[in-house]
Amino acid sequence: MLKHDPIEDTPEFQAIKDEVERKVVARIGKPSGMGYCHKYWYTKAQILRDEYGIIWRSPAIMNPGVIFD
Repeated sequence: MLKHDPIEDTPEFQAIKDEVERKVVARIGKPSGMGYCHKYWYTKAQILRDEYGIIWRSPAIMNPGVIFD
């Protein structure tokens, strides 16, 4: 089972997750090809940090040793 950042379970995060998703897709486009997840997670972390003051850890950070495409 993959770990996720517990911040995702907070009411504050849940309240903004759809908005953040829209901002990420607006910035980098819809999923396309290998490696997209890394671009997605990087952009999501930037938006959460810069616009909401939330430090979020991606699945890659939470699951060292797991290879994501």
